[in-house]
Amino acid sequence: MAKKAKPVKPVRPLKPASLTMQLFAPGMTSMHRAGLGGLACSLRSIEKRFANGEIDEDDLPGCTWENGRPPWKIEADQITMDFGEPTRAGEFLERLFRLSFMVLNKNGNEVIFLPGQYRDEPSISVLADAQSAITLTFLQHGLTRTLAKNAVSLQIDAEGDGSKMIQVDFKSCNKYKHQEGWKAIIDKDGCIQSKPIEVSGPINPGAIVRHVAYTSSTKIEDPVDRVLPLYFAIVGCLALPINRGVGVLIVPEVEDLKKFASLRTLMSPKNARDCKVAGASDAALQCQLRILGSKEMEISRVPACTAILFRSTPWASQQKSRVDAIDIPEGDYKSLRTFELAVKELAPRVITTLAPKDAAEAKKAKATKMKAKAPSLDVVEKAPEHFWSDSIVRPLVADNLARGQPWYRGFHDLMTKLDPVSKKPKRLKLSFEKVGLKNMIEKVEWNDQGEKAIVLAVHQAIRQRLGQIAGENKGKTGTMKNRMQGEFDKWRLAFSGAKTPDQFRKSLCDLFGRAGINPVLKEHWTSILPWLSSATKWQLARDLSLLALASYTGTGAKEIETEEVVEPIAEAS
Repeated sequence: MAKKAKPVKPVRPLKPASLTMQLFAPGMTSMHRAGLGGLACSLRSIEKRFANGEIDEDDLPGCTWENGRPPWKIEADQITMDFGEPTRAGEFLERLFRLSFMVLNKNGNEVIFLPGQYRDEPSISVLADAQSAITLTFLQHGLTRTLAKNAVSLQIDAEGDGSKMIQVDFKSCNKYKHQEGWKAIIDKDGCIQSKPIEVSGPINPGAIVRHVAYTSSTKIEDPVDRVLPLYFAIVGCLALPINRGVGVLIVPEVEDLKKFASLRTLMSPKNARDCKVAGASDAALQCQLRILGSKEMEISRVPACTAILFRSTPWASQQKSRVDAIDIPEGDYKSLRTFELAVKELAPRVITTLAPKDAAEAKKAKATKMKAKAPSLDVVEKAPEHFWSDSIVRPLVADNLARGQPWYRGFHDLMTKLDPVSKKPKRLKLSFEKVGLKNMIEKVEWNDQGEKAIVLAVHQAIRQRLGQIAGENKGKTGTMKNRMQGEFDKWRLAFSGAKTPDQFRKSLCDLFGRAGINPVLKEHWTSILPWLSSATKWQLARDLSLLALASYTGTGAKEIETEEVVEPIAEAS
């Protein structure tokens, strides 16, 4: 009887001694590509710091570099890392992650530092804002980072000359998930993991298990060559805080790894003012503008990107969810120049106020003010405070330009709607932007001559109407001011309340008729007429007319100014 053959043991596949990650391999999303770009940036940063003597040879990934050449190769569409031996992959990646995901000690305050994002070490104010944004996007859960229990107050030099210092609360961070991410990629033998690895929110914000009852079926998994880039998405992407509870994540479109490695450092903010953004489109276009403004940049190479907004929702208040996303096309010269003008004329400004030192003194100061009009010896001494106040118009301009619309489209909403936070009319915040809007109107490159003509014609008409009122009320300051304010409100309500083309035309023509001979209208009526007769343009013409009212700085402007509402930007901690 023949003996049974012994079962043949399956041959274990050889563990790889290198890893190749392709930019356009199947399964590579925009987040994966941005992460692979971030890996390229980190590798280039290690090369640069080693060349400058900032890294010891014993700390390098791959130990001794043969002939000074690193054990990796960055090509336009892929990165290859050579571990030497399969079992040395763990040591290689541990050193790579340690040099790429750092914690920097700034005057006793520990803060997250990603060297691949910067050419030079940034200030504590930039790093503090970057860390705040990272905790609103990638590292939301408390278990993914270790923050100090108590916040420290940092004094940020807002203007760069020491004249205005803004206090920002900041919590030190001495550890975060990415620093030990290499452990998930390595098996027990120190080799590259052969099994798929679960993808979670800290490395790909928004990636979650669909249903906890079916975790194995609904979780997201990727092989090593896609998971490793995701860990470096925190480097390739740019996160910025909008306020204490809202963050924006900019995911750039990477088409060439070599070019992106040189462009990524241009995207990062350089100072505290650069970190102030008011919306997703605003953040993305400011990022593109920094690239455009560099000497080594050509307009055709400004990369496209996706801006994703993160904030709490009523159904998931414990976390920041992806609530909005907008695709920003490749940099367009005209649009970016328009936005550059908006950034210059409608920039965040530093407000200085005299505020009571605490709540008790505030109550006492209020009571003192109510009891007597004359100065009192009991008036509370007030300490100066500085804070940021951002533009309400620039986010609208950014959203319009990102969608290929005229930059002023939707100005009607700024004049009619309430602010969701303060519940006060948005138009009350426009008073300090009059000059900026006027400068934009004068300097911007208009698509049609009729657009600027409408604005200037309304300016002229308002100037003449207020001049008529001033002439009728000489010596009657109070009456003149009331009549001017009433006149301004009359046309604001007439334009903003127009719901049909006929209603708007009637209101605008009524203004022109009451103002008398209008030189601007007389010269440019052929350009203005199409905007009034078109059934598709009348809403834009209404926006232009309201823009004219908001930007009016001529005769009687001081008499019709409404009280400015200034609200500080809520700093993220």
